Amino acid sequence: MRLIFLFILVISSVEIFAKNCSVNQIRVWSPESGYSCHIKMQSSQGDCVLLPSDLKDPSEWLSNFPSAVFRTKPQPWWASQGDLHYPNLHFPGVWQNRGINASYYTGNGEVHALKPNIYVESIHKNKKFTFVFDSKEELNFLATTPYLDEKNSWKGKINNDKFEIEGINYDYLFYDIRFPKDKMQYERGLCANREETIKWMLKDLSEMKYPAIALQDFEEHWSVKIPDFPFYCIYPQYNKQLDEVLPVTINVPQTTFVRSLYVLIPHRTEPDVDEPQEIPFPMLDSTEVRPSALIKHETMFKEWGVAFLGQ
Repeated sequence: MRLIFLFILVISSVEIFAKNCSVNQIRVWSPESGYSCHIKMQSSQGDCVLLPSDLKDPSEWLSNFPSAVFRTKPQPWWASQGDLHYPNLHFPGVWQNRGINASYYTGNGEVHALKPNIYVESIHKNKKFTFVFDSKEELNFLATTPYLDEKNSWKGKINNDKFEIEGINYDYLFYDIRFPKDKMQYERGLCANREETIKWMLKDLSEMKYPAIALQDFEEHWSVKIPDFPFYCIYPQYNKQLDEVLPVTINVPQTTFVRSLYVLIPHRTEPDVDEPQEIPFPMLDSTEVRPSALIKHETMFKEWGVAFLGQ
């Protein structure tokens, strides 16, 4: 019995230690080992590209690929832009190098929040609501669904888990916008490979009691829209950051609004504290500051989003 108690104590102390890392360490997560702290992130075997051992000369690596295709006719005016990755199945926006090409988007701010979704859970039917982005600053939305009125608001009815606006039912409302980089936090979070990054964000949303449809939509959309980089560092932004840069007023009594925006920084190689970085690596536990989901209200709004820096 004493041995079992000591084992549990050791495991608990390791978990507590790993919640917050010391200076010059990276906070890392994987589904198998949980949280840990490293000077250099340890990648799994699945992140490596293995080449046959007999190919020692790099010039031989692509020798079996087909030869290049050349155009002999004049190209259309838009062909010169082909080096950019426009929004499609595998990119969240106009992508260049390691981030969003900011020149294609209106507004200011280096943090491009592309597709924050807003969901609702309510005990009410035909409950009138008004959802207002009431910032004192000028807002430049890149896109919204449905269209916002002149007061930057949505008005309609709530029917349990759906919005009804102008006679149309919506599973969620969404918008795209740019946020100032200096208003986001970069101390709390973790680093992981691409697959585990998606798993951790889903785990975080699940622990905050997001509805099943929100989790399903998140996995369906971001499992393909997050660009194919081997590693990511995740910097969660919750109500504290988002309510400051984009305050919201909801005129429904007995309600709460939980907000989550994950700023993702891609890395082509293993994150290493000895390498200079524009954004510092996350060291502290983000779950310590995320909104509580213990108390249920008559009407609950939940928002998730993923953001990337502009280039």
